[in-house]
Amino acid sequence: MKFIMIVFICLISLTSTAFSVQEVTIVVEDGYFAPFKFNDKDGKVTGIYPEIVKQAVSRMPEYTVKFIELPWVRARLYLKKGLSFAMLPPYFHAHDWLTDDKPKRPYIWPYSLPLVTQSDVVVCNAMKLKSPRSNWPDDYQDLSFAMQRGDGIAGEKFNKMVKKKQIKVYFVRTTLHALKQVLAGKQSCTVISKMVLEHFINEMKKNGEYAQLGREVTLESKIIGSNEGYLGYTDINAEKNFPFKKDFSIKFDIEIYKMKKSGEIQEIIKRFVD
Repeated sequence: MKFIMIVFICLISLTSTAFSVQEVTIVVEDGYFAPFKFNDKDGKVTGIYPEIVKQAVSRMPEYTVKFIELPWVRARLYLKKGLSFAMLPPYFHAHDWLTDDKPKRPYIWPYSLPLVTQSDVVVCNAMKLKSPRSNWPDDYQDLSFAMQRGDGIAGEKFNKMVKKKQIKVYFVRTTLHALKQVLAGKQSCTVISKMVLEHFINEMKKNGEYAQLGREVTLESKIIGSNEGYLGYTDINAEKNFPFKKDFSIKFDIEIYKMKKSGEIQEIIKRFVD
């Protein structure tokens, strides 16, 4: 009888272990913008990037995902300190987001397969342009920019020109604030994802804010490049704090690959853009 009880207890323990689910915490910037990420009417995180991740993880029965919203600076710091498992959706920063101590190395590694490719545009108040601007960013030196701090989509050459004080940049809380400053004529231009620009303009036209802010001002935009958004994993103390990291990252990439091939990712994008 005693032997049977021991076997029974062992079976229960094994069954419990086999069906345990690991919760993974992913940080997202609280000021990130629709349609890529926003909060629904119930306050839950949704949008293109979160829904892609949710769909992929739903097919990984060993895992469940939890999103934590943080200001951009803190979200990045949590990855740098190894306090959070992953960030959504950083651009590729393995070349410039490096540890403070030598030998310097990327503190986010690896990056997942790219989730979405974003077309980026420079958008300007037409009244501020005065003349055609064909070369980015060289032809924009006399203009002022409103920018969200840290997004990096304007490119390395733009950032170098800012450091040399060849281009003036005024940092604001969100990309929407930047666009509103351009519409109101407070700053000349901003750099923004094309999908985000279209979403903001449509929403502002619906509620009448576009005409009020812009006073019929014409916006001119030019595609300057593209960026890809990823799921980026911390590489600091990961073996100790997140021993499941390798298993998760491999399985996640497999599901993302399948979703790309099947067209599911494009369907998610259409759901929010349309």
